[in-house]
Amino acid sequence: MKKTWVERVMVGMLVAAFLLAGCGAPATEVAVEPTVPPAPATAVPPEPTAAPKQLFVGYSGPTQLDNFQIVLWEGMQEKATELGVKIVMLESDWDAVKQAADIEDFLAQGVDALIVNAADKDGVIPSIEKANAQGVPVFTIDSAAAGGEVLSHSGNDLYCIGYRSMEYLSEQLGGTGKVLHVNGVPGLMIVTWNDDGVKKFVAENPGIELVQQAYGEWDQAKAMAITEDALTADPDLAGVYILSESMTGGVIQALAAAGLTDKVKVMNGGYGPESQQWLTDGKTIATMEWASKEGAAELMQAVYDYVTKGTVPPAWSPWPVLLHTQAGETLPVDCPLAGWTP
Repeated sequence: MKKTWVERVMVGMLVAAFLLAGCGAPATEVAVEPTVPPAPATAVPPEPTAAPKQLFVGYSGPTQLDNFQIVLWEGMQEKATELGVKIVMLESDWDAVKQAADIEDFLAQGVDALIVNAADKDGVIPSIEKANAQGVPVFTIDSAAAGGEVLSHSGNDLYCIGYRSMEYLSEQLGGTGKVLHVNGVPGLMIVTWNDDGVKKFVAENPGIELVQQAYGEWDQAKAMAITEDALTADPDLAGVYILSESMTGGVIQALAAAGLTDKVKVMNGGYGPESQQWLTDGKTIATMEWASKEGAAELMQAVYDYVTKGTVPPAWSPWPVLLHTQAGETLPVDCPLAGWTP
């Protein structure tokens, strides 16, 4: 049956009311979990950096009894402190047996390098070879070794110094006269060099007669006795050349006792306080000064550079030498001599 228009209107109104009721219903809320920021990652502390190992150098040297050796050690110590290097000295007292024991001790302690002032040029060779076998680099200072693998030697060119000292003494004697040579400890390389330099000059200058090459062993009393004996054998002695100031006082005393201070010309090596005073007092005519402290510092730097950087030093580093005269002059000495190397 057909619906009337009234019925259609009524149905439409009901549908519209229903739809309006649905649209006005509150929306269902959706629960949203709060966003939690991620926890920061735990920082992993860096591995601690090990402190760099301090370089350890062993110095086998003679007893510190004279100004030369004291200044030498000071030069090494001061440079080592500057570089942060630990350096320890064991005194050999110029005893080859004790030096061998000292070097053995250093090797047992694990030194990174050795500096050796050889008590005996031949006696020290086995100790150097032992260090070589253990891979410990060896350097020498002042008194050299006759063998073993030595990276570098730092010291005086005592061959040239012996020659030039005799040259100056001869000039002051007018080219003629009897001369006594007082040297250090036989068996030391530096002593042998000094002997050879003196003998070379004498061989080239026949007006100079070398009455004796004697060994005072760095001892003032022994040097005094040597001079007394030389004056007895050769009362017309004209000059004395002494390698080290550690022995010069004994020579001066012997000449003073014989009343010959003004007659016998004396020349020595070393320019410490005593040597300077002897020049001032007219007891010596000249002295040789060598740059031992500076040379020792340079060697310490060379040791550091070799161990830390692999820088290979020169095989030989001779120290500069100056001649100081009684007249107040300071003159550079022409060394080394052409044609000679240690």
